[in-house]
Amino acid sequence: MSKPLVGGVIAGAVIALLATTSRAADAPAPTAPRVVDDRLEVICFAASPDIVHPVSIDFDARGRLLVIESHTHFRPPDYQGPAHDRIRILEDTDGDGRADKFTTFYEGSDATMDLATARDGSVYVAARSEIFRLRDLDGDGAAESKQTIIKLNTAGNYPHNGLSGLTFDAEGNLWFGMGENLGASYELVAADGSTIKDQGEGGNVFRCTAAGAKLQRVATGFWNPFGLTIDVFGRVWCVDNDPDSSPPCRLLHVIDGGDYGYQFRYGRSGRHPFQSWNGQLPGTLPMVSGTGEAPCEVLSYESDGLPDEYRGDLLVTSWADHRVERYRLQPRGASYVAERKPFVQGGTEFRPVGLATAPDGSLYFSDWVRRDYNLHHQGAVWHLRQVGAKPQPRPEKLEDRLQSHDRSMREQAARELVATKDGHELLATLSRKPGRDQKQQLRVLATIADTCIEPCDALLLLMNIETDVPFRAHVVEIALRNKLKLWNADWLNAKQPAAVRLAAISAIATPEQLLTLLDDDDPFLRTAAVRELGHNRERLAAIRPDDLKTPRQRIGLLLAQRAAGMNDPKIVADWLADSDEAVRFLAAKWIADRQLTELRPQVASALEGPGLSVRLYQGLATALARLDGEEVSDAKMADHFVKLLNDSNQPAARRATLLRLVPATHKQLSLDLLKRLANQSDVPLQLEAVRSLAEHPSEKRLALLTEILNDTSRDEQVRAEALVGLTSAPTADVPALVQFALGSSKLLRDEALRALTSAQLSAEQQSRLQQLATQQPDSAELVARALGKSPDQARPDVRDTAGWLLRLDGPASAEAGRRAFFNARLAGCNRCHRVEGHGQSVGPDLSLIGSTERRHILESILQPSAIVAPHYQVWQMVLDNGQVASGMLIHTNLDEYTYLDAQGKQFKVRTTEVSDIQPQPESIMPVKLIDRFTDQELRDLLAFLTAHR
Repeated sequence: MSKPLVGGVIAGAVIALLATTSRAADAPAPTAPRVVDDRLEVICFAASPDIVHPVSIDFDARGRLLVIESHTHFRPPDYQGPAHDRIRILEDTDGDGRADKFTTFYEGSDATMDLATARDGSVYVAARSEIFRLRDLDGDGAAESKQTIIKLNTAGNYPHNGLSGLTFDAEGNLWFGMGENLGASYELVAADGSTIKDQGEGGNVFRCTAAGAKLQRVATGFWNPFGLTIDVFGRVWCVDNDPDSSPPCRLLHVIDGGDYGYQFRYGRSGRHPFQSWNGQLPGTLPMVSGTGEAPCEVLSYESDGLPDEYRGDLLVTSWADHRVERYRLQPRGASYVAERKPFVQGGTEFRPVGLATAPDGSLYFSDWVRRDYNLHHQGAVWHLRQVGAKPQPRPEKLEDRLQSHDRSMREQAARELVATKDGHELLATLSRKPGRDQKQQLRVLATIADTCIEPCDALLLLMNIETDVPFRAHVVEIALRNKLKLWNADWLNAKQPAAVRLAAISAIATPEQLLTLLDDDDPFLRTAAVRELGHNRERLAAIRPDDLKTPRQRIGLLLAQRAAGMNDPKIVADWLADSDEAVRFLAAKWIADRQLTELRPQVASALEGPGLSVRLYQGLATALARLDGEEVSDAKMADHFVKLLNDSNQPAARRATLLRLVPATHKQLSLDLLKRLANQSDVPLQLEAVRSLAEHPSEKRLALLTEILNDTSRDEQVRAEALVGLTSAPTADVPALVQFALGSSKLLRDEALRALTSAQLSAEQQSRLQQLATQQPDSAELVARALGKSPDQARPDVRDTAGWLLRLDGPASAEAGRRAFFNARLAGCNRCHRVEGHGQSVGPDLSLIGSTERRHILESILQPSAIVAPHYQVWQMVLDNGQVASGMLIHTNLDEYTYLDAQGKQFKVRTTEVSDIQPQPESIMPVKLIDRFTDQELRDLLAFLTAHR
């Protein structure tokens, strides 16, 4: 008889101890997390010492709970415990709600991250560098068979950025994630020998058969896709951890060919222009929602043990935020957005990791307990159920089981029915039969659709094509996947829902339709069009870039050529010389990604070109550094740029650009260097030096700015920039500002009046300014504001965009708009936003906002809370001491989170201090922002923003 796969030579008594253990009767139960929904309760199912360091969990084919118990994840030198990780079976044999039997199903792997039970009852396990299949052949509760499905060959060895995220689709195929692997090169080898190699591209999602054949990369651009799930409509969802400088973590809708923006080769921060966290970069896809920090698992809830409204929601464990979250999906084009609703909140010692639906529809989740990554002998498993829930009998008849709210029961019933002729006919009948409600009927239909793939069945299902959009899209995917000749051109009609069009693209789109889709507003449709074009190099080669009508189409063609591996230097060089900057930028990224060394001369030449934007210069410089084998993280590139900045042989225009690329906080960007640059003869260089001085962290900058302001030999534009920089001082020098306001220079007068906003003025100063308003009517509005008067009350309502556009029509100065943008006494927009290298990267970078319609830019100023992207969500927190704080998350470090409040001030909160947290509908961007500006300043501000294309 085969022997259980338990590692090492162990004495019989110790084997018995590991195999079966009674719970420790005297061990105190850990503190239960709080459930927001009072219809639900949390019960401790198991805790240390019976279970320690629990990670992933799932139920096996016999309804027993499997738990990965880690003994290798940062193992202390003196650790007392098993030599390897093990998978434990936890059972409640006496029905009291607590596990009382603990057996070892398998022991022997290290850095074990995830497990999932397949439909045949075998258990798939993901360790850091291997996915293997375990089977209990003799039914004794221990695995006798181990088969390697996927092997990861790499020098990377950090415990939890390798393989994880196991799930199965309706066809039984295995899906899994792989982390960023610290950028190390790797070779992924499936059981059939199919291989994928790469380096530094970020995390990936892969797919293969259950036997480990036909390995494919589905999507890329993740940080660490720890959790994957596939819902009843075939949609794939992922939770992705984040680089600490780019919160929040992400809930993602994963599609074939999707690029989700992160690449390790460009640094850990996630802020390099070649990286994207929410679809900002052409060719990348946005998140569905931000999640709590350190999400470990995502589950599509499809059962009957929780209240009905939970069905169809996505549930996520957030390790660092001590909670389990719930996400309700809402359509957004071909994809979705989601509302985040925490519903289980724990304290300091609650670290949820694994999540599984029990056979009775209730939930179980594992708890690492401590914040330490090091092993600490603590752990728990919690059971979430409806209050007072009692076991309910499951239906015995297959027809009744097919109508169950529990997905696993429906699927098993459908598989049994389709295996017989009578059952097959019954399925056909049931697909026409109304269910208990429309949503449930759709779920039943989706189950039948996944099970019955013959043409007659699909035709029958297509009779329901006018029903819910996710079901319609799912049926289209099934029909196309199984090559059923049922499609029609109408599926790609622009009037069809975007989700249906997305499903249909893969098989029925013509080249002409694909080119049209490249210009669609929906990024998921554009990605699918790029994917399909990239599958046919011959078709790609026939498309002439000159025939494409829009930059977006040219971008799509470039991305398709890159995906197809068409690394022909001539093709890429032509893109590098394109008339559109966005195209040239992506060409530079292509060169950097693939390290196309043949194009180094072209890249070097492009860097010498005039009028390069900060973004394009950084992209080209990054490409050159990659070709030369240098590190290209933000920090390393900044070091490179500051060296060039110190080189007096560099042209003044280039040094001005370099100033925009070096953060004002860089340790080598000294006040002395900035002073020297500000004293150069070139005025544009002086302007950039003064702007960098204004952002420098040293308080001594104020004296230098004052010196430049008072230097009458300097250009007025430079002096005006110095005055704007001084508005960041804690207090205003009111007498000096009043003197500038009364001076002969209109430029300095107006900037001084802006700097006097909210200043305390004496009676004499007020009188002199009132006289100024009479003498200089064109400055009267600025004087009125300095005297504390509100703007014109006859302004249109903030919802009347057309009225505002009409009101703000007229001449404007982009330079004046820039000074208004950076003036700390007005809105201080630069406290959150970055433009051409200056400002902060808290909110969206506005360096390319001019590509957006003027109307939309104005609407974002008038109604900042109308649309709030998930990574700019404001959260209201109730702390344990009763204080309430609100802010937007901008940085994380273990349990310490940094938020930004509505006044632009940063504050820190420990997650252990938060007793409740709720999303807020308002943006962090100030409400009634327009009230801080005169009409002319708003015209100027719009001119400044629309100029950045």
